[in-house]
Amino acid sequence: MNQTRQIHYRLSELEYQKLATSASQIGLSTSAYAKKLALRSKLIEAKFNHADAVQLNLALARLGNNLNQLTKQANQGYYVEPEAVYALRSEVNALWQQLR
Repeated sequence: MNQTRQIHYRLSELEYQKLATSASQIGLSTSAYAKKLALRSKLIEAKFNHADAVQLNLALARLGNNLNQLTKQANQGYYVEPEAVYALRSEVNALWQQLR
């Protein structure tokens, strides 16, 4: 096989020592061991693209803010409308369905 491509990366001293120790335990050079690790790793496909993840994060932040406001009202002794709690729960359920 014609191997003409190179990959360069930096490691801390501790990271390099761990890699070198693992490589020597199975009788490989550090670079051969790193290559074997890279080639046999299985990447997990992301469930969401970046734009969707940003939107979900914003929705979670809004829900968190709304929940904090209701909690603060309740802890200060103010009446919290049950409909507000039910509406928030409904939004949480809808978001949960998107995450599945």
